[in-house]
Amino acid sequence: MIYVEMDGRCGNQLFHYAVARYLQKLVGDEELCINFNKIWDKNDVANGWVDYLKDFNTVPYQYYKRPGTILKNESNIIQKFLIATKSMQLMIDRNKSRQEQADRAGYAQKLLNFFGIYWVREGVKKIWPYKRHNILVSGVCESSFIYDIQDILQEEITPRKSILPENVDLIKKIDCSNAVCISVRRGDFFTNKNQASYGVCGPNYYIKAKKYFDDKNIDNTLYFCFSDDIEWCKNNLKFTGENVIFVPQSMPVYETLRLMAHCKHFILSNSTFSWWGQFLSKYNDKIVVSPKRWNNDGYKTQLIQKDWVLIDG
Repeated sequence: MIYVEMDGRCGNQLFHYAVARYLQKLVGDEELCINFNKIWDKNDVANGWVDYLKDFNTVPYQYYKRPGTILKNESNIIQKFLIATKSMQLMIDRNKSRQEQADRAGYAQKLLNFFGIYWVREGVKKIWPYKRHNILVSGVCESSFIYDIQDILQEEITPRKSILPENVDLIKKIDCSNAVCISVRRGDFFTNKNQASYGVCGPNYYIKAKKYFDDKNIDNTLYFCFSDDIEWCKNNLKFTGENVIFVPQSMPVYETLRLMAHCKHFILSNSTFSWWGQFLSKYNDKIVVSPKRWNNDGYKTQLIQKDWVLIDG
């Protein structure tokens, strides 16, 4: 059994699923059991704390039914010892910078993996799959090794439901143009609590990124702006012209991701959901523009790829 500790909203949940599938493909068809306790405990469906996987063509998985965490509940004696030892290292490192902690996240990873523990924290760039009776997956799971199964994930992370009738013409426009997806993350990134860390992408970033594509003069370019605050985009980005389409934000999350993934090129925000749009796009010659920084605390995420165009916020 592969037990997965789920956390976060759609983009984060997809990373957890991707790591679980990566392991599942390499160790054999072990069943997936996903613990959504951290999601259910929020008791906040209105703000997106739900199971998003159910909306996509994922492989079957069962819900974990015990209270608490899988690292605590499902670990054997050896696993508990290793988890406790790793936890001591994390405690020792807690006053280090986020980047220093990430640089040390890979310590003892192969040993942990050998005993079925996949604590994929920030900075873990590689894991070693071993077939074990109980495999435990936890952490943020934001690792680029999932590119190894990109073709599989592109098929599975597709909506179960057909395109909404009101979006049929919209997806035709996307498919019949050199569609550039502009993904603008606002929401909790710009609250007083989070802005200092995550408020990277201001209006100037999106304006400069769009100018990059304008200067390339790609034929039949249409810009599709997706956001959790589309009115802010209309009022602050000053994008004008018939080739700019502001996509309504009222549709289901799976529908938004479907439309984004149909685009050919991407202007990303520092958001995991934004990242998944480009990852799921099957266009071979895609151009991806990204902010140079994904946060303001010095941590260099491995999600930024070498062939991307990087622009200061």
